[in-house]
Amino acid sequence: MAKLCHNDTMTLPPLILITFIFQLISPSPLLAQPNTQGLTIIPPRFELQANPGDNLSETIKLRNDTDLPVSYEVIVEDFTSSGEEGGVYLEEGESDQAFSLAQWLTPAVDEIVLQPRQEQTFRYTITVPKAAEPGGHYASVLFVTTPEVAQPGAANVATRIGALVLLRISGNVTETAKIETFSAPAYLKSGPVPLTLRVQNQGNVHVQPKGTIIITDLFGRKVDEVPLRNANVLPSAIRKTETTWDKVNLLGRYTATLVATYGQQNLPLTAATRFTVASPTAVILLVVAGLALLFFVISLFSGRSRLRQALKTFVTGK
Repeated sequence: MAKLCHNDTMTLPPLILITFIFQLISPSPLLAQPNTQGLTIIPPRFELQANPGDNLSETIKLRNDTDLPVSYEVIVEDFTSSGEEGGVYLEEGESDQAFSLAQWLTPAVDEIVLQPRQEQTFRYTITVPKAAEPGGHYASVLFVTTPEVAQPGAANVATRIGALVLLRISGNVTETAKIETFSAPAYLKSGPVPLTLRVQNQGNVHVQPKGTIIITDLFGRKVDEVPLRNANVLPSAIRKTETTWDKVNLLGRYTATLVATYGQQNLPLTAATRFTVASPTAVILLVVAGLALLFFVISLFSGRSRLRQALKTFVTGK
């Protein structure tokens, strides 16, 4: 099993450096962006649904952002989740058949050549067996460059760039997720405030929690509402996402309450965390004010005690 993460590299004989640039991208609106390998893929991720026995046909737009012609070999590999940050593993022939998609996905061609600045549409098909296992199936369509001739003593360099395909097969699908942790730093000197959510997927299909985080003050009054950062969570994986409350000038004790749902049945996910925001100057002023109030109360009660004693002496003569 080969690890596939954003900006990870590893050395393979004969001195071919493979650069992996994959990430399980969150489903917010995406714009095509050129990458350092010179190939733009639009879209970089597909989220598809099908029934057993269906045939799907999809297209990928490719653009060569370099000033040289480039030849790409097209290969298909299954992938699974890697870590909690959204990275993925390329299975490379060792895939879990329960979640495999590569065996059903067929590229239109095995090789493609793009001229400088050329755009071209690439097509692939998915043939879903009638006995396909319901739930999630995952693969990546990879475009692999041929290593260029390097200087003597230098490594030849090849790149793998690809699109992720997440396919949901209808049927007896299990959607089960739970919150592992929902947290914020206990104390901050100032905003913004990072709110970290870790969700574990215990089902057999990818899920995508959606919702908001409601911020309330010490007295329970709502002060703000922040959209939850959406991200796919693959089966048997934990996914960590960070949503930022971007207010800067904050002072006090706050509660962040997550109100979210996931899956086609809109199952609930809820949690809460508390945190305090106060600058060192504000803390010092609050401590001084508290001490002053304490001394005032002590003095007040002490004065009243002396006054009662004086009155008693005046009345009784003792």
